[in-house]
Amino acid sequence: MFTIFNSESLWIGTDLKQFNTIRDKLAAGGVPYKYKVKNQLGQSRGVGTTRGNMGSFGTPSDQMYQYEILVYRKDLDKARYVLGRS
Repeated sequence: MFTIFNSESLWIGTDLKQFNTIRDKLAAGGVPYKYKVKNQLGQSRGVGTTRGNMGSFGTPSDQMYQYEILVYRKDLDKARYVLGRS
């Protein structure tokens, strides 16, 4: 089970294509991982959300979500190796 005490962030970004590429490489290399998806416009500030108060006009659609890939600390070197060799 992934917890804050035994996992490490391997990658954080907004590029969905790169996110999927990294996940595919980790799966092919046998490295267990967990991911988080965060909606950048859904941040609550007082009453309602930013998007609800201001809308999403002018925000690039590829910047709306932030992706994070986590691996076990003991597998961090292996994960970096798997990503670096291809």
